[in-house]
This record gives sequence, C-alpha cells and structure tokens, in this order.
Amino acid sequence: MSHIRAVIFDLDGTLIDSVPDIAAALNRCLANEGRATLSHEGVAKLVGGGARELVAKALGSTTPSADVDRVLMDFLAFYQADPISLTRLYSGVRELLDSLRHSRVSLAICTNKPQSLTHVILDRLDLASYFAVVWGGEPGKPLKPDAACLRTVCEQLGVSPAEALMVGDSHTDIDAALATGCPSIVVAHGYEQRPLDSLGADAVVEGLAEAGLEIARLMGDDRMGARTSKLRRPA
Repeated sequence: MSHIRAVIFDLDGTLIDSVPDIAAALNRCLANEGRATLSHEGVAKLVGGGARELVAKALGSTTPSADVDRVLMDFLAFYQADPISLTRLYSGVRELLDSLRHSRVSLAICTNKPQSLTHVILDRLDLASYFAVVWGGEPGKPLKPDAACLRTVCEQLGVSPAEALMVGDSHTDIDAALATGCPSIVVAHGYEQRPLDSLGADAVVEGLAEAGLEIARLMGDDRMGARTSKLRRPA
C-alpha cells in the first residue's frame, strides 16, 4: 500500500472524545421533554449515525417524526452553543497529524456530524488547518456508510479510493471504506459496540500512536515510522 496518498479521518470517537458535550446537550433535551436522561455510556452507544439518528434513538422508536425534528433543533442549538467545553483530543492526535503532513499526505475529515458543527469544533480545537477537505452531514447529503461520502472526498482530494486510507472507530466508517474500495484502520478507543475484528478493517489498533505506525508500515515510510514510534515512549 505504498501508493497511499491521503488519510481520511472520522471525527467523534477517532480524533476526539465528544460524548460528554453531546450527552450534556442531549440530556438537556430529554429533561425538557420529561424523559429520563442517559449515562455517558448510553449516549456513546447512540453516536455515529448523525444527529437526527442520535435524537431519534434517544427518544425511542415510537416517537413521531415531527417530535424528533423538533427535539433535533433544540439539540443542535444546545450543542452548538457549547460544543467543546468537555470534549478532548485523544492522545497523539496532533502529533500524528503533524507527522502525516510532514510526509506530504493529504488529510480529510469524513463525519456524520453536522457540517457546521464540525467546522466549529475543528476551529476551536485548532485542528482545521490540517484538513484539505471536510465532509459533514447536511440536508440532502448522504451519510456514512454510503459510498458517495468517501468517493466524493477522494475526488476532492484528487486521489483514487485505493490511494486513500480511512481511519475510524466504528462499523459505519469501515462499511463506508469497504463500499468505496478504501483500505481502512479501526481504532479501539472509540464508541463501537461490535467486536472490532469482525468489522472487516485492514488493521485494528489500540490508539492513534499505533495507527501512525500502521500507516507508516502500509506506506513503506520508515522516517514517518521513526517519528511516530516516539509517541509510544513514556514521558
């Protein structure tokens, strides 16, 4: 896979642990509806399919669509007002992105999080400058695992799917990669509930330091591998 020219990252559960802020906004909505609130672990099980799916699952399958849409608007307003106070970067994020940029690899985000929120969070976490393309959810746009997401990102990066490596934490990410023809890596620190070795990724890694080593190996980039290996050394 030394022909890899781009790496496409999922956001929630891959680069950032955003569940605390998502849970705060979602639980505010549930409380306003007179519903029981959810634990952080309960919210983590709902993340990955986009904001509307998150709200719909939290409200339950018998909730009318109009009520889901109404609560969704409240959720987005609450979340956008305070999207990063509890959110943290996973260990090694910035170092991995710096190493990939140093290796002249094009970088992109492909997430089901709303596009506007994605840009806000990347800006506030000082990550926006790393990514040439950012794909997020908007009305009328497909969401992962639809192959159109990654296919369009690849087109915008100017690479073929075989030249783009998807790094994510869930079956949604890996299914999208498989549908598109992108190789993929799944990280174990995210929100996936299924056994990771059942998803069909090319590699399963513990975290982003290990992902960097795997990317360097797949690319045949010894210098990147040497840089990335330093992320695993204790301080």
